[in-house]
Formats: sequence, C-alpha cells, structure tokens
Amino acid sequence: MATPRKSKRTGSVAFMLFSLPFAGVGVGALVWGASDVLAWQRMSAWTAVPANLLTVELEEHDGDDSTTYETTATYRYEYEGQEQNGTRVAIGSGADNLGDFQRKLYWQLRSAQERGEPVTAYVDPQNPASAVLNRELRYGLLLFKGIFVLLFGGVGFGMLFGARYGGTKLAAEEILQEQFPNEPWRWRPEWASGRIAGSARTAAYVAIGFAVVWNLVSLPAAIFIPDEIASGNWPAAIGLLFPLVGIGLAVWAIRSWLRLKRFKVATLVLQRTPVALGGRLKGTIRVDARVPIATDFKLELACVDERVRGSGKNRETSERLLWQKEWRVPRHQCQIGPTLTSIPVDIAVPGDQPPASAGDDTAKVEWRLDVTGECPGPDFWSRFELPVFATGERAAAGEPDAHASVAAADAARPAAATLAALGIDYERLPQGGEAWTFRRAQQKGVALGVSAFALAALVGTAALFVSDAPMLFATVVALLDAIFVYWALSLWLTEYRVTLDRGLLTLSRRGFMARAPVEIPAQWLRAVRAKRGMQAGNKFYYDLEVETSDRTHTAASSLASYDVASWLAQHWMTGGKPAS
Repeated sequence: MATPRKSKRTGSVAFMLFSLPFAGVGVGALVWGASDVLAWQRMSAWTAVPANLLTVELEEHDGDDSTTYETTATYRYEYEGQEQNGTRVAIGSGADNLGDFQRKLYWQLRSAQERGEPVTAYVDPQNPASAVLNRELRYGLLLFKGIFVLLFGGVGFGMLFGARYGGTKLAAEEILQEQFPNEPWRWRPEWASGRIAGSARTAAYVAIGFAVVWNLVSLPAAIFIPDEIASGNWPAAIGLLFPLVGIGLAVWAIRSWLRLKRFKVATLVLQRTPVALGGRLKGTIRVDARVPIATDFKLELACVDERVRGSGKNRETSERLLWQKEWRVPRHQCQIGPTLTSIPVDIAVPGDQPPASAGDDTAKVEWRLDVTGECPGPDFWSRFELPVFATGERAAAGEPDAHASVAAADAARPAAATLAALGIDYERLPQGGEAWTFRRAQQKGVALGVSAFALAALVGTAALFVSDAPMLFATVVALLDAIFVYWALSLWLTEYRVTLDRGLLTLSRRGFMARAPVEIPAQWLRAVRAKRGMQAGNKFYYDLEVETSDRTHTAASSLASYDVASWLAQHWMTGGKPAS
C-alpha cells in the first residue's frame, strides 16, 4: 500500500504530465498564429499580376454540431514570360466557420469567373511558382488562435509551474514531518511562526484566472453570435449567456484586485501557537493600510469538514459546517492609522470539535477565521487558516472556560435591533408567547443576482421556443430556468412566521407558495437545527429546520447570522426555557 507521502509525490508528477498536453496545444497555437503573421509580412512584398481562374469551389464539411467552409481554386498566371499554375487561395489553409470570410471569398471569385474577368494574384519574386489570391490577414482568425494560446498555454504552463511549486513545498513539508512527527502545526512554516498570511492575494488571483479563462472561452460567442442572430439564427442567442456571465466574473475579479491593492495582504499574529481546543484564540490582525470602517469589524470562526470524492472529471469537493461563531469588534477597540490597522482577536474555542487536519487531502478539517469590514469602495475581507489542535491545555486561570463562554454566548438573547437588521420582526404575544416574522426580500443583493440570471435565461428560453431549435433542448433549458425563477420569487415574495406560545410551536409561510399554519406540540419535536443553506461569495446563509417524527419543516430561510439562527433553534427546541 502506498504511503501518503509517496501518493502525494506521485500525484504531483501525474499533475505535471497532465498539464503537458495543454501546454503543447498552447505552443502549437502560438506557432500556428505566428506562421500566418510571418506569411502575411512576406506576401506584402509579393508582385501583383493578373490571373485567370480555372476552377472555383466552396467545400462544405459537416461535423457533429457545425458546418465549416473552405474556398478552393485553381488559376493560371504569367510571370516574367513564364506561365505558372497556382492553387493557394488565402494565407491560411483549411476549413473554418469564423464569420463569412470563406463564403464571401468564394462568391467574389465565382462572380469573376462567370464574367470571364481576371483576378489579381500575388507572386513570390524569389519563387514564381508560389502565389496567392488573397493576402488579407484575418484578425478574427488570429484572435481565435490567440485564445488557444492564452487559454491552453496559460492553463498548461500554469499547471506546470503550480506542480513544480507544489512539489517543492511538499518536499519541505516532508522534512518537517520527519522532524516533528507528533506536532503537525510545525509542518507549515506560517503555523510554526504564528504569523499567518491572509488569503486576499490567492482569492484575487483565483478570481482573475477564472474570469480570464471564462471570458476567453466565451469571447468567440460575443464576436460571432450577433451576426448569427442578425441572419435569423435566434437559437444562437442562448450563447450570449456565457459573455454575460463573463462580465459578472470580470467585475468580481476587478473588485478582488482593487481590494488587494487597497488593503494588501493582512497578517494574523497569534499570541501562542498552536491554538488549543478548549482554550482561546488570541492574537492581532495587522493590515498594512488604513481600513476606513464606519462602525465595526465582523469576525467569524468556523470549523469545516471538507471531503473530496472521486478523481479526474468525477472529482467532487463538499463542505460541512461543524461549528461556527460570529462576533463583532467595535472600531474604538482597533488601532486605525494612516498606514496600519490592528484588529484584536480574542475568542473561546470549543473543546468538543475535531482538530485541524494536516496531510490528508481527501478528508480534512479546517479551522477558518474570516474578518470583514464595510468600507467606501471595496470592502475589507480576509481569511486565515488556523492551527487548532488538541494540546491538553485549557483556558488559563481567571479566563472563562471555552465551554462556558460558548454556552454564555448561546444563552445571550439577540437584541431586537440585531433581529431587525437581519429582516426579522420580534413581538411579544398577549398571553406571554413570542413571535418572529422573517420578512420578504431579506437578502436583496442575492435576490437581484438570481433574478438577473433568471431573466437572461428566460430570454434565451423564449428565443429557443420561437425558433427551430430542438424541442427537447428548449424544454431542458426551460426547466432549468424555472428553478431560478422559483428561487428568485421565493427570495422576493416569501415571508415566514414562527410563534412559540405555551409549549406550541406554530410555523406559517405567507406570500409565494403560502401554506396553512403547522402546529407542533413540544413533545413532538425531535430536533430544531440551523442548517447551512445558500452561499453568495464568501457569505453563508442558514435555514431553520424543525424535525418531527413524520417529517421536516422549513421554519425560516436565508438567515445571514449563524449566531441568531443557532440561538433561535435552541430557544424553540427548549420551548423558550434556558438550556439545561
């Protein structure tokens, strides 16, 4: 059985081998495009002579999902008293369907042949047997080849350099593992030093790389689909969704880059490493720039179980939130200067969660600290991966125990202002009960994004149905769009209401997909959970689910605060009584 180290090393080599074909295609496309440019430069000095067309043909090549065209011709010309025959029509050879170049060239030559008129041939003075009829440099075709260069070459060489960097990092990690087999926090230099760099640079590079790749792939659609639509090919309009998504990705990449340039890379300086399970996370977040927040910073500590299943194209990564805690650090507790911002971190870490993983790529636990701050322009955000391990230590004397701190936090009732900011209206009922109304359109930003996508997909679906597109394809697209329409309507129009009165939990849903109230006595409850729902960017949203013996009900959806969601779940489960 292969050891984990050997398996990782083999994976690094396999990754490099996998990247070679991509790099090869990129180099081939570069040579292909450069040969056209060089040929165009040479042909610009060739001599123009009259030529008589002998044959002109437009060859069609039908593929699985497209038809390509190639104009072919034979012609005779005379140069310096010698008669020559030529067959080269354009700079590049081969069939394509980029624009209407081939068809226009065919009709131009065909018309001249039918009228018996000579055409112009360009002859190589150094080799009179070499001639061409059209020496136009096709910028569209050159752009298409450039996309292959950037896309495949960029991906291929990027993977090569990434595999090389990963191999070097892996070798250094293996040395540290041998030196400190029982201290995994020493396997990573930033963990061992207690100075952990934030993820702003990585996030910006990932956003830029993904946006570039997506837009390069969708660029031909943006160039050629408008002509197809103009010629009456309305089903082609669905392809414009890809450039539209590309615009959104470009905005995301630009914002990530501006955030990086403005705030640089934040550093978390730990007071002590590793962070002990059952102890406290203490340290300072240092930002080498001014972070002009108006009120406070929002921090979020989370324990996430990440699992990788399958391999190759079937590889899937899933995450499960095991524990999460949110809190705020007021502006007056931070040091904010012209060139430096310092944010204090002090939070209890529960002792009943698993430690961070080091070395297993298929099933690992990550402890993450996220910090955000609303600013004019790009908001501040950074993420740190923490070395949280079981060291046998507990909170120091005089400090609250981690479990006690978490329990105290759970017992803290959310203020009415906090609930109102989350789109929740709280009220006391006349008989001493309580009611929570989760208003419509709590998350307007997410609702707008989903609505925009649903609308664009709806336009494409309508174009498919009014055209000659296959009915099965149009129906599948319509069903997919219906999911987004349903989602958008739910975000905008659904209102949830929960009442807790004398041991009876009542769930109501009004507006879109309204339902009759469901009354659940306390003894019927099996569990009430705050479950992670949708995700928008770096933000998670949570649903509240009530489980009984026969089914599970959704009590509320898309809450922006895990603390509030978990408190409500506990409060409802205990019937409004303090947890024992």
